[in-house]
Amino acid sequence: MKKIYVIRHAESEANAAVDLDNPTYYYDAKITKRGEDQALKARSVLENLHFDTFICSPLTRTLQTFSIIFPDKKPVIEPLIREHLFHSCDVGRQPNDLKKDFKSFDFSNLNKFWWNNNEQINEKKIVKENFNDIKNRLDKFKLWLNECNSNSIALVSHGTFLSQITGYMLENCEHYVWEY
Repeated sequence: MKKIYVIRHAESEANAAVDLDNPTYYYDAKITKRGEDQALKARSVLENLHFDTFICSPLTRTLQTFSIIFPDKKPVIEPLIREHLFHSCDVGRQPNDLKKDFKSFDFSNLNKFWWNNNEQINEKKIVKENFNDIKNRLDKFKLWLNECNSNSIALVSHGTFLSQITGYMLENCEHYVWEY
């Protein structure tokens, strides 16, 4: 049995916004100052736990959260655990752009247009997913977990994706222990 600490990212600009898509778009939203404080608190809660593997969504808010909670660790960057693509904040950036901001992370397994299932589109287009799409990604991720030899995993992801595991919407930087 694997023990997976699923952690929702810290508060992002989009979480703090009144209206996610009007009049401002929050493409690949960054975390806020409040989010930084949330991540520091989560770090103090999780810092004494041992993890064999670290996994993180490729969206900026999760990468920033991961960097604060686990400052000396390198995650597996996994697009299957990205957020349900529904708003501008869920549109990602190309691996080369992410590498500029997160120099120590390895984006080599990330394809172009990963947020759109690797299909080329206008990079600012929001191609909404349905709930079956997110369920299918979770099923694929479970297959990935079945092949993973780790027993203690830290996973930084997103509210809607993680709600498929937990059965409820985690607060920003809240964690849940998933025994898988």
